[in-house]
Amino acid sequence: MAAPHPANPVTTRSELSASLASIIAAASRGLYELLFAETERAFARIIPGVASRVLMRSGGAWREWSAFNAGQDQFAVALPEDSLGWERVRRHDSILFVPISIGAICVVVDGGVEGVEASDDLDILRQCVELALQNCELQRIASQNLDEVQSLQRVATRMLKSHDISEILLNITQEAKRLLDSDICGVLLREGEEVVMRRCVGNHSVETASLRMKPGQGLAGRVLEHREPASVEDYIASGTISRDFFHLAQVEMVRSALAAPLLDRAEVIGVLEVWRRRPSTFTQMDSSRLVALANLASIAIENANLYTSQRSMVDELARANEALNQRYDAVRNLSSLTQSLLQMLLQGGGLAAIVASASSFLETDVAILDQNLQVRAWGGSGDVNSVLPAIASALGTVGASRSADRLDLGERDGRWFVQPLLIEGEPLGWVLGRADRRGFDVTELAVAQVVMVAALYQLEQRAASRARAETIDALVWDIIQGDEAAQASAIDRAAENKIELTGPMRLFLCELVPSRVGGSDRSASAVRRQITQAISDAKPSSMERIRAITLRGLTVAIICSDEPLDDAERWADRLARTLMDELAGRLVLVGGSSRCAEARGLTVAYRESLIALDVVRQLGRSGAVVYDRAGVVGMLLSLRHEAGMQRFLELNLGDLLREKQRDVLLETLRAFFDTNCSQEAAAQRLGVHRKTISYRLDKVAELTGLDLSTHDDRLVADLSLYVYRLLAGQPT
Repeated sequence: MAAPHPANPVTTRSELSASLASIIAAASRGLYELLFAETERAFARIIPGVASRVLMRSGGAWREWSAFNAGQDQFAVALPEDSLGWERVRRHDSILFVPISIGAICVVVDGGVEGVEASDDLDILRQCVELALQNCELQRIASQNLDEVQSLQRVATRMLKSHDISEILLNITQEAKRLLDSDICGVLLREGEEVVMRRCVGNHSVETASLRMKPGQGLAGRVLEHREPASVEDYIASGTISRDFFHLAQVEMVRSALAAPLLDRAEVIGVLEVWRRRPSTFTQMDSSRLVALANLASIAIENANLYTSQRSMVDELARANEALNQRYDAVRNLSSLTQSLLQMLLQGGGLAAIVASASSFLETDVAILDQNLQVRAWGGSGDVNSVLPAIASALGTVGASRSADRLDLGERDGRWFVQPLLIEGEPLGWVLGRADRRGFDVTELAVAQVVMVAALYQLEQRAASRARAETIDALVWDIIQGDEAAQASAIDRAAENKIELTGPMRLFLCELVPSRVGGSDRSASAVRRQITQAISDAKPSSMERIRAITLRGLTVAIICSDEPLDDAERWADRLARTLMDELAGRLVLVGGSSRCAEARGLTVAYRESLIALDVVRQLGRSGAVVYDRAGVVGMLLSLRHEAGMQRFLELNLGDLLREKQRDVLLETLRAFFDTNCSQEAAAQRLGVHRKTISYRLDKVAELTGLDLSTHDDRLVADLSLYVYRLLAGQPT
C-alpha cells in the first residue's frame, strides 16, 4: 500500500471498522439518505482534513445526492464525460474520484488530497459502500415491487369496477403520477390520426390539458408513431424529439418525460405520459411500471367501451321491444278496425258508416273527398267547412299518382295523413285522417284500411251497376235488333227493370271511332260513365227523359222521349260535340231515328238510325244527323237497307256497268245531269263537241233502256248514278 500523505494520515483500523459498522447499520435499515451521509463521514474519517461528497448521475450530469431531486443545475459537479466509465479510484485535478456504482454513483474527495493514493482501506471502504448500496437497492426494489403490486391492485380494482371513462382516466393518471414519482401525468386518446389530451393532473397551463399531437410530434407523437415506450432525460436539450411543444415545456418547467402506448389488439388507442420538473433518468423498471399501468388502462377503457356498447344495445333492444309492442298493439287494433269495417260493408253499410267507424277508432276527424274535393263522407267532432279550404289548398300540390302524403296545415287546422282512392287505376278522390291524436303512423295504417274498404265498396257498387247495365244492354239490343219473339220477351222484362217504353220515342245511335291509329281505348265502364255524363250535360230542358242508355263495343244506343224535330236535331248536335270534348281523340257519329210510336217500332227506328249514321259518316268528321233530315242521300241509303242497292243498280245500269267505255259514259251522264240536262253545257264542261255528248247519251240509252228525254227515266238514271258512286266510295 502506498504511503499516506503526511498532511492527511489514514485513520487506524479501529476507526475504519467503526465507519464500516455505521455504513452496514444504515444499509440494514434500507435508508439511502442515512447510507450516503454515513459514507461521506466515513471517507472524511479515514482521510482526515478532507471533504467528501456522494454524487449521482442524473439528467446528463453528476449531482450531489442531497440535491438529486431539486432539479437545479447549480448542484452539478463538473467531471469529464469519460468519468462514466471510470472503474477504479483515481485523482482528477484537485479531487479524488472513487467509483461506487460505475457511471451512476461515486464519491469525490477534495480539499488537500494531493498526496492521497489508492489504498486497501479506500478499496475496502468502497466495496463496503457498494455492497451496502446493493442491499439498499434490493430492499428498495422489494418495497417498490410490493408497493407497485398493491398500487396496481388498487388501480385495477377501481378501474375495472368503473364503467366511466372519465373516472378511469382520473384514477390512472393519479396513480401513475404517484408511482413514477412525477410532477405531471396525462392520458391522450386517439382521434383519427391524432392523440388528444383527455385527462391531465399536475399541470399549470390550460394548453397542456388540451394538447393535440400528430405522429412524430413531441414524445407522445413519437410513441404513437413507433408504438413503443420512449423517454427523454432533458426535454429542452434533447435532440431526439420534435420541437413542436418546447414552448409548453418551458411554461410547465418540465425537464424529463416518459411515455407508453395504450394498445388495443396491437393498435395504438392512446398514450400515457408522465413528466418531471427536474432532469432525471427513467430506468427500465420505471418504463415497465408505466407500461403495466398503460396496459391496465387499455383493458379498463376497452371494458368500459364494451360495457357502454352493451348498455347501448340493451337500451336499443328495449326501445325496439317497446316499439314492437306498440306496433303489435296498433296492428291488433287495426285488425279489429278492418274486421269491423268489412263486417259493416257486408251488412250494407255505406261510406258514411265506414268513415264514422274509422273516426271513432282514431278519436279524430276522418274524411272522404271526391276528385273535385267535395265531401262524400265525414266523421268526427270537427267542422268540415272550417278545415276544407286548407285541405283543398294542400291537396292541390299533391299529385294523384302519389301513394300517400302528410299534410301539415298549421296549428289551427292540424296535421293530416292523406291517401288517394283509386279504383281500376282511376282516381276517385281522397281519404284523409287527422293525425293529432295517434300520430302519423297509426293514422297512416287506419287510413289505408279505410281506403281498402272504401275501394271494395266502390267496386261492389260498380259491380251492381255493371250487372244492371249489362242486363239493360241485353234487353235494349233485343228490343231494337231481335226477332219478334226476342223483342216481345225483352219488352215484357223491360218493365221489371224499370225501363219505360210507353209513348212516342226516338232512338239515337252514337258510334265512337278512334281518330288516329294506335288511339287508346278506356275500359267499357269508364266510357259508359263518360257517355252518361256527356248525355246529362247535353240534355236541354225540353229533353226531359232518357229511357235507356246501352253500350255495345263502340256503339251507344240511346232511347229517349220524342221531342219536336228541331229540338231533337239540336240535341243530337250538342251530344256529338259534348262526346267529342269528353272522349278526346275520337270521331263521334250520331244518327237519330224518326218518331217511333211504340216499343215494337224500335226495330224500324234502329234501321233509320243506321241510315242516319251512314249519312253523317259521309262527312268524314264528327257530326249528327236525324233521319227526318237525311234528304235524298238518306233515301238512297235506305235502298241498301230495304231492297238492296246492288239489285237496284243491276236492274237499271247492268249492261252499262259491263261496257268497256263505262267510265266515260258515266262521266258524261253525270255532267249532263249537273248542267240541268243541257247537252251544250255538258260539252263545254267536258271539253268535247256537242255531237260527242249526243252520241254518248244515245249509247247510255241503248245500254240501259232508259229514255233520257223523259223525267221519270232521268230520275231513275240520276238515282242509279248516286247509288253507284256511293257503293264505289266516290263523292256523291
